[in-house]
Amino acid sequence: MCTDAIRRRKMSLSACCLLSLVGCAQVGSRPDPPAISSTNPSSVTPPERAGFTGIESGETTRGRSTSASESAGRVDTVAYAEDGDEDAISFADQLERIALQPVDIQAAESRLESFSDLVTTDGPQTVGEPVYSLEQLEQLALGNNPAIIAAGATASKAAGLRSQVGTRPNPTLGYFGQQLADENTDQHGVFVEQEFVRGNKLELNREVLGHTMSAQRWEMQTQRHRVLTDVRVRFFEAVAAQRRADATRSFETVARRGVQVATERQEAEEGNLIEVLQAQTLLSEIMLAAEQAEIEYRGAWQDLAAVAGLGETAPARLVDVPATPQSSRDWEAAYSQILAESPELSAANALVCEKYALLKRQRVQMIPNLTAQFGAGYDNATDSGMINLQFDAPLPVWNKNAGNISAAYADYTRALEDVKRIEQAIKSRLARTAQAFDSSLAAVTKYEQEIIPQTQKSLDLSEEAYRAGELEFLQVLVVRRSYFESAIRLITAQGRLAQADAQVEGLLLTGGLDAPADYTDGDGIRGASFGGQ
Repeated sequence: MCTDAIRRRKMSLSACCLLSLVGCAQVGSRPDPPAISSTNPSSVTPPERAGFTGIESGETTRGRSTSASESAGRVDTVAYAEDGDEDAISFADQLERIALQPVDIQAAESRLESFSDLVTTDGPQTVGEPVYSLEQLEQLALGNNPAIIAAGATASKAAGLRSQVGTRPNPTLGYFGQQLADENTDQHGVFVEQEFVRGNKLELNREVLGHTMSAQRWEMQTQRHRVLTDVRVRFFEAVAAQRRADATRSFETVARRGVQVATERQEAEEGNLIEVLQAQTLLSEIMLAAEQAEIEYRGAWQDLAAVAGLGETAPARLVDVPATPQSSRDWEAAYSQILAESPELSAANALVCEKYALLKRQRVQMIPNLTAQFGAGYDNATDSGMINLQFDAPLPVWNKNAGNISAAYADYTRALEDVKRIEQAIKSRLARTAQAFDSSLAAVTKYEQEIIPQTQKSLDLSEEAYRAGELEFLQVLVVRRSYFESAIRLITAQGRLAQADAQVEGLLLTGGLDAPADYTDGDGIRGASFGGQ
């Protein structure tokens, strides 16, 4: 009888519950009583547990000959109860109604899928759900970002001002009349007046605004880099959050199985309430982690959508990107490259040229302009025509524009120092970014080369031991949780590494929604060119 076999050989009730969970024990007609071999060299060593011997498997346990083709495709199991335990014997009596039929080993193993596959598998995608790649979001951001449009408008404004400040003053056409109260002695005529700007002021005006226009165009390029960097950084943040959410949802199913196993063990009076509570606590923690991962993903997506100018508020799937960089950078070379390519620094250098041109412009401001007037008319008293010619120019006696020259020199000095400030700011930002890059790269390298392979091997061995009956499911769950936590940390480190790399590639420019700088100051410099004051 199967009951006699159960009573003669001690076997953990938990093993039967666990095997029934994964499909290694099925209900059917009762087979012939198994012949138990006392000397079985192929039997699996049971887990060390007081009063329990575990699981015996294989053809020797079944006590019947089987062909190689049959034995290769199935696993036979027998569950035993503890001697002296009336509850266990009662449970063993119930096992007489259970037939331990051969089971396809591939089907059994397929139900116990590897958790590493759960972590690396892409998450579910709803039919019709929008999917965005990094390139698509970059193009959308360049077309929709208001800061780029504003920067372009400011550059157009500078071009218009440059054209305006170099134009000459319009001539003046007028009428004059004299001695109108004296009959037959009045004089009438017209005149044309023109101011001639001296000192090359108008050309210098255009030189000043030409550098301003150049600075504004560099500012527009700076804004483009800011937007692209923000899109990339937020994209990698959202992708990492998406991967964490997918992995956490997958592990939640594993945690639910742990609760099911613990509950069945308690119902079989082989487990206890503590195991159930521990499994439920683990599930609650995983559910909380899944909820937090979803919140992180929604927040990262909404931030990304705002920078890219998308009107969609519902999170969309993001196309994952290739592997993150696997080698360190030469930060001195990176710093030199950023200085050579940075539009932010180019804009600052253009402003230095602008302030120097303005200084030259203020130095010629004291040169007086010449105003010429030509008039022609008729004198009724003499019954003859007349012609008037007049020239005038202010004398720079009191106002020699010394204050404006001093102010322009101060602005020039400030612009020079601002270039140094930006260089140091770039070095400071690069230091922080390099710290984040190197730290994340060290973490990614350590996890990919050591920690993940170690936890993967531990996971594989634990699942093999579980299928062989040497390890309980809750212990496998602990190993899976360790693998899960390591995988989540790897995902986080990869995301941070990709973000740091994007910042370096984006020349350390961020703030895609910040207002672009406006370096124009109207056409006031043109008004100062006239009058000589």
